[in-house]
Amino acid sequence: MRRLSNLLVALSLAVSLPGMAIAQPIEITILHTNDTHDHLLPYDTRHHKNLGGIARRSTLIKRLKAKHPRTLVLDAGDTFQGTPLFTFFNGAADYDALDRAGYDATTVGNHDLDDGLENLEKQDAHRHFKIISTNLLDPATHQPIFVGSTVYDLEGVKVGVFGVLGDDGLAAVAAKNQQGFLFVSPTKMAQAAADDLRKRSDLVVMLSHSGLDEDLDLAKHVSGIDVIVGGHSHTKVEHPKVVANGSWKTLVLQAFQWGEYLGELDLTVDQGHITRYAGNLLPVTAELPEDPKVAEVVAKYEDQIADRMNAVVGAAPNGLSGDGKYSRDSELGDWTADVMRSAATADIGVMNAGGLRASLQPGPVKVGDIFSIYPFDNALVTIDVDGQLLTQIVTTEAAKAHEAGALQYSNLTFRMEKGQATDIRVGGEPIDPARTYRVATIDYIAQGNDKHVLFTKGQHYQATGQLLRDVVFADIKSHPTIMPPATGRIMIQGEP
Repeated sequence: MRRLSNLLVALSLAVSLPGMAIAQPIEITILHTNDTHDHLLPYDTRHHKNLGGIARRSTLIKRLKAKHPRTLVLDAGDTFQGTPLFTFFNGAADYDALDRAGYDATTVGNHDLDDGLENLEKQDAHRHFKIISTNLLDPATHQPIFVGSTVYDLEGVKVGVFGVLGDDGLAAVAAKNQQGFLFVSPTKMAQAAADDLRKRSDLVVMLSHSGLDEDLDLAKHVSGIDVIVGGHSHTKVEHPKVVANGSWKTLVLQAFQWGEYLGELDLTVDQGHITRYAGNLLPVTAELPEDPKVAEVVAKYEDQIADRMNAVVGAAPNGLSGDGKYSRDSELGDWTADVMRSAATADIGVMNAGGLRASLQPGPVKVGDIFSIYPFDNALVTIDVDGQLLTQIVTTEAAKAHEAGALQYSNLTFRMEKGQATDIRVGGEPIDPARTYRVATIDYIAQGNDKHVLFTKGQHYQATGQLLRDVVFADIKSHPTIMPPATGRIMIQGEP
């Protein structure tokens, strides 16, 4: 009887002692978001109304935590930048709300560095959740600036988490904000991070702000990562993508953007292995009541700027759609490029699709609408570009996979045929290689950020001293009724 008693004690310890193998299947849940971009309040799109809102998301998180006690709540970065709440409060509103909503961790996205590393460190201070970033290092010590990795104990299951900013994510950080840290490519350190955490954990999760393509590629070459919670490409991954690397399999997740969905991944873990999984995206809609404590946090900030943001400056009876802005020109992109060209008295206007963060909905145009569309403090500049370089810029930019419209143009048209830009025209006339064209764009593009390096070959860089947002306000003051321009400046082969 004493031997039997000792055996039962030993079995009990095998289940409960940290670091020991799990003796029976255990259920855990990972809730996840990415690229929420300062959308703390519900918002409208052209096709849907009253979406998202972190107070509603918090209610859903609490309901799921009550149902699944072993739950981690994770975010894959780009919490900052997208509405006036970031413009005026530099991320404090976002991180206050994230903390109150019960998040365990986030990682660094490119837009989280929009006010520089010093601001991110300031906003990180005294938070309950962790910023986990394994590949942003202190240049002096070569140690992670934030939490390099951590292990969460979910009542018997140890989950190790590390976090990365991807190569494409780094490229989207303005050069002036790439100061103060040493970047190590995820492909150079992910295997070591996974190996380290496998020694201390039953499961390994990578938070990644890299984009879906980079995540899928990394999963093919790095073993030991059970789950990648991804962001940056704003991809709607409705169910986990399974990537095989020999006998190892990794689940890759991403939950679209702006908190429209809360991702849920339910796992059954048996002796350090996932034996069952089910994942989907849960819509955050008006049917969910707001968590009053989180709503109070958001209101504290919103109330300080509400009067200014609600001031009406014009009207857009039909709105300006930004739909399809990466694959072709859009109403919003064309209109913005036109405004830039007119303000700078230039031959051509060029705007990056990524700088247009929301469509303009039909109806009155408020100050807050303009801040939401143009949240970045980008300035209008001009450069001189000869016809040969202009041709190279257009053909190179248009040939990027699925991004023919990544730049939106004014007074310039071209055709896309078999992935190549042809019949490039300025003002209806073929480009003259011997002519110099004056191009109005933003400093972010002219300085070669986000891989737009050819623009740095332009001559006579001239700053206008005006933010793009202010240029837009001035144009609306002169033309208070906004009508969408005709699209079709980028003509796709096989389409009308």
